[in-house]
Amino acid sequence: MNRLINKWTINTGATSGIVKASARLFAQHKSNIITGRRNERLKNLKHEFEQEYSIKVLISCFDIRDRNACQSFVNSIEEAVDILISNAGLATGNVSIFDADFEDWDKMLDTNIKGLLSKTRFASEK
Repeated sequence: MNRLINKWTINTGATSGIVKASARLFAQHKSNIITGRRNERLKNLKHEFEQEYSIKVLISCFDIRDRNACQSFVNSIEEAVDILISNAGLATGNVSIFDADFEDWDKMLDTNIKGLLSKTRFASEK
């Protein structure tokens, strides 16, 4: 992990779950850019990581389903991105498949699949 020092890692969906844990791990090794939909949580993580690990953390708050916002974010990064952790996710509804709302499905697929694919494509083009 020492090879991560002075590298930049984009952690998509870093305000909770496994990506929050991975963002913390990368911060410990001096590497971090975090994104998510919850701006207050991003600000708190930025402050925490910068204080605890003495690193520079870049944050960006946007919904990964918004392809234009996703591309604008990637285009705004001046640093070379070395690692992309694309694990933003969203689950809505908790009913049986027979009662499921098609709008919930569309929202989940747009976030969990299309959003991650878009972010990966834009980051790999940089």
